[in-house]
Amino acid sequence: MRAIIVAGSCLDVVPDAVTLAQADLLIAVDSGADVLERLGLKPHVLIGDMDSISAPVQRAFEEQGVETISLPTAKDETDAEAALRLAVGRGADWVDMYGALGGPRLDHMLGNFFLLAADWLGRVQVRLLDGRHEAFLARGDVAFTGRVGDIVSLLPLTPSVMHVRTAGLAYPLAGETLAQAATRGISNVMTGPEARVTHGEGTLLIIRYRER
Repeated sequence: MRAIIVAGSCLDVVPDAVTLAQADLLIAVDSGADVLERLGLKPHVLIGDMDSISAPVQRAFEEQGVETISLPTAKDETDAEAALRLAVGRGADWVDMYGALGGPRLDHMLGNFFLLAADWLGRVQVRLLDGRHEAFLARGDVAFTGRVGDIVSLLPLTPSVMHVRTAGLAYPLAGETLAQAATRGISNVMTGPEARVTHGEGTLLIIRYRER
């Protein structure tokens, strides 16, 4: 089951309404509901501590019968983590999350990157998206699509990632180790419409960046 989460961080490009409408489970996180309302979409679930959603939008969705889960402001997880846990708990094995890459909160962005490595997400494909970026874990072996010239960076989330191999990138890696305390994996370039990354021990974050 595919879930799409629209979180409350700033989005420089509004997600495509057709894509959002095709989700099996569409979740709005706090002011992410305002984005959906502007697109003429209604989420299946609205979740968050409701500190940034506009009052008219919250009221309108509640009147339309949207399931609303209000969280306390003081809690041990972010609204984004709560939304991910909700999606997984309802059977999602693929989750796209928009509005999770900062804007303006750098701490939230970093927290979401680290969250990708959570044990309870081990069997779930999660992508963090905005108008220019796609971020996801390689999980040992991953193929992904893009455009020629897209910038691809490989960032270890553990002290090192062993035996990294790439295909479809301008600067190939052939079984090398990437260290967290170095920038060796930053700014590779796609040479075709598909690339592949494999690796051994360690956790590897992939960020694909495209120009507008």
